[in-house]
Amino acid sequence: MSYDERDAAMDEMYARISDELYPEHREQAVGEFTAERLRSFYLDNPMVMRPAVEVLQEVKRLHANGHSEAVVVFCATAIELFLKATVLQPIVYGLVHSPALAAVLVKHAVGQAGFARYRDLLSRMFRELADLDLSGVARAGATVSLIDEGGLVQSLRNDIIHKGQRCSLDEANDAIEVTVAVYNEIVLPILASLGLTVVGKGRIEPS
Repeated sequence: MSYDERDAAMDEMYARISDELYPEHREQAVGEFTAERLRSFYLDNPMVMRPAVEVLQEVKRLHANGHSEAVVVFCATAIELFLKATVLQPIVYGLVHSPALAAVLVKHAVGQAGFARYRDLLSRMFRELADLDLSGVARAGATVSLIDEGGLVQSLRNDIIHKGQRCSLDEANDAIEVTVAVYNEIVLPILASLGLTVVGKGRIEPS
């Protein structure tokens, strides 16, 4: 999906809001965000990850029936839900003190396809909470970072949807492995750092 004028306008809006909230020290935004506030969001919204889990369950059914293209499409959706709805959404609510403004930002952030523009924020939070460099998180044997692999799955998804491109079983299998790795290597470490764990149906609870 190409970067268009609407995307540019949204980026400008985020930048302007950020400048207004932190006019002199924009980089302090993440530093001012406390782990306790993030933990509170998950405890108040324990099923926030449920949509991503449901999509991943659908991936398994599609894979069992040999629908490779559909597997990739649903994997890309699951990755976006894990990164945006499960991680980005709580971050936005924690950074923005106005609930009404936070709701608007979350609506636009979670509602848009892709996650590249939020990569820096996700990277900072991962480093802050899990003490790990997100760009250094990779699957065993992979030549690129896991977050970059997620981007590749998204690109393949876009080609399937917009160009009618076919994909191989190997590509579908790779997409599944990337999706599961995003859950295991990104989402779970952040939750664990907050003293949280995942139980049945994706419910988040204190560990």
